[in-house]
Amino acid sequence: MHPPLQVMSSKILAVFILVTAAVLILLHLALAMGWVWAFDVDSSRHTWQLFIILGACFPATSAIVFWKETRFTNSVYALSAIWLGYSLYVAMAVCLTVIGTLAAGALGWQTSPQPLMVSLLVGASAYSLYGLWNAWNPIVKKVTVRISGLPPAWQNKQVVQLSDLHLGPIHRQRFASMVVKKANAQHPSAVFVTGDLFDGGGLELDKLADPLNQLQSTYGTFYITGNHETYVGVEKSLQALANIRLKILRDEKVEVEGLQILGIEYPLPNQKKDVGPALALLDRNRPNIVLYHEPKFINEFRAAGAHLVLCGHTHVGQMWPFGYITRKVYHGYDYGLHTEGTFNQYTSSGVGTWGPPMRTGNRPEIVVLMLERAS
Repeated sequence: MHPPLQVMSSKILAVFILVTAAVLILLHLALAMGWVWAFDVDSSRHTWQLFIILGACFPATSAIVFWKETRFTNSVYALSAIWLGYSLYVAMAVCLTVIGTLAAGALGWQTSPQPLMVSLLVGASAYSLYGLWNAWNPIVKKVTVRISGLPPAWQNKQVVQLSDLHLGPIHRQRFASMVVKKANAQHPSAVFVTGDLFDGGGLELDKLADPLNQLQSTYGTFYITGNHETYVGVEKSLQALANIRLKILRDEKVEVEGLQILGIEYPLPNQKKDVGPALALLDRNRPNIVLYHEPKFINEFRAAGAHLVLCGHTHVGQMWPFGYITRKVYHGYDYGLHTEGTFNQYTSSGVGTWGPPMRTGNRPEIVVLMLERAS
């Protein structure tokens, strides 16, 4: 028997908090050592305590907003998330200072690490500020996709993909309203929300999702779950969408004006996904669009005769240099359009952010897909 979903979500969060806290505290202790060395400051007990607190603040505030979400706890969580992102580039500054100073010493140059450290910290601060601005200013990315046998009703029409909004303690109704306004400006025939609509809170999901009622399209909005819905609780997430005008697809297919739309839901953390039964619903000889949150099962989608698969999840690493990791993990399918014969697959970088509200490795995007009939 599976444990209740909310209990399971709490256990997952507890494990995440403990592991993340341990890793971040160790990293911050290493950061403290570099800080003390570079600036030749007193390595007192208070210095170590400060860096331990800084290392623990993000996982601690993640737990707080999960169980008790208020305007104050959301604000504290946002600040700790910003520090988490900024600390990455502070750590890089410290590492480069150590490397640069050691290299200078090896060349016989007598130099103080402080000027280099200050310069790199200024660069880290500027880069982080850019990341903050970038995260709140998604672009509209336009892509042309050619689908075999596309029905007349969909030819030369635009559809919008919204992925990874991560509505929660940081991205609130105002952010969702901004995204909806930009999506509506494209006059889409349909809107596809490909998972991670919610983030990690859970007490005001219905209010956070309310702006989605303003989405305007010819054939409606279609939604699938992502991994973050399984953390918040799938049923809780779907209950919050009960009054939202969208079609929730849970391993289901609908047909709209001759186009098959198949939505495959994300597995629970203790489950292994088998996409075979859902893909069996497709008529491979007729045009279709498949929605799945993560760019996995590419071979299965291709073999099943999928014409266009829409994914998200990766954020393309969200912050440099993690994009190199997502590219390796997802074998190049972590971002962009991939076309192989009649098979098309697009992975969005997503609209929102998880953790640090920063984007330094890529642009957040609202994807506009122009559908054309393949010759």
